[in-house]
Amino acid sequence: MANLRSTAIVKTDICGYTARVKKLSQSDLSNLLNEHKIFISEISTRNEGSIIKGEGDSFWMVFPSVTAAAMAAIEMQQELRQQQSGKPNDERLAIRVSITLGDVLHQDNDIFGDTVNLTARIESVTPPDEIYLSQAAWLALNKAEVQTSFVKEFSLKGMSEPEKIYKVDQNYKTRIFKNQAITKVDLRGFIAYQEANSIKDVEYLLTNFENFEKNICEEYGGTIRSIVGDSHLLTFPEAHSALAAMECLCENWRLFIHGHKIPCGLSVGVAKGNLYIFRSCTYGKDINIADRLEYLSKIVSPGNHRNSVIVADRIKREVSGSKWEYKLIKIDRNAILDNILDYSQFDFFKENDVYRLLVA
Repeated sequence: MANLRSTAIVKTDICGYTARVKKLSQSDLSNLLNEHKIFISEISTRNEGSIIKGEGDSFWMVFPSVTAAAMAAIEMQQELRQQQSGKPNDERLAIRVSITLGDVLHQDNDIFGDTVNLTARIESVTPPDEIYLSQAAWLALNKAEVQTSFVKEFSLKGMSEPEKIYKVDQNYKTRIFKNQAITKVDLRGFIAYQEANSIKDVEYLLTNFENFEKNICEEYGGTIRSIVGDSHLLTFPEAHSALAAMECLCENWRLFIHGHKIPCGLSVGVAKGNLYIFRSCTYGKDINIADRLEYLSKIVSPGNHRNSVIVADRIKREVSGSKWEYKLIKIDRNAILDNILDYSQFDFFKENDVYRLLVA
């Protein structure tokens, strides 16, 4: 049954989608679109919105108010930046968002009318990482909640009159993720492997490495914060889940590299602390500790074919009394100090207890 009512409409679009499609296999493209749909749907639902329809890389949503629509759009863009922190701009997924308000015909789970057409026209002139609003949407917006500025008047295709367009001024603030199990994972012997093998072999290795991590993050509630080459930064809400995830990852990875005769084990460092994210930059002193622990894992357990996980004392204290406490072996400080040649690392390990997780 058709009905006409005033509606706040949001349209999203992945920028540079056509160029990205050419570089992806059918399987990778399908995974990308599925993950993106889940991402858009979850944020819309959290802000009382709902998806009306999806068109590959584009989605149409309706919201109870323009302010709710704008808050959802801001969250989408900031979450997307956070998820891809560390990626270069040419690899980063970016979306543009248009928001309008007007009388819309709702029929057969679809929407029709001039406002719908206007939404598409505004989206076509919206730059990557921006949120543009029609004048009607801007007038209805709660200005105390969302900061905006005037862009200019646009003569849009199919529109009889020029449209005044406004944009959301996004104030990027540092996001703090407290008390995380910060996990640095690195491939051993990767430089030697890439020099001795074809690009196809290297791509196969890196693809499987990322897929293994995605799977353990989904199972144990982790998040991949950044990927730089063969070095990955992950976080988990608790030490228990981080250790369970690393145990599972190391076991699965051992089977994979042995089966394919790839001499690239894992070096892992797990620290506990705070993570800071500003736009696409991830930083914090506790990341540096995870780096130091990952460095030590190569010294404690040398050999490119091996997996090694070293954890900080804060992780050990958090799992005290659990099964994980008995899987953590304290490392003899004097033994490791004799093998550390980097004096910036030397002082840290001289003052801090560290432990080795028993893994395959």
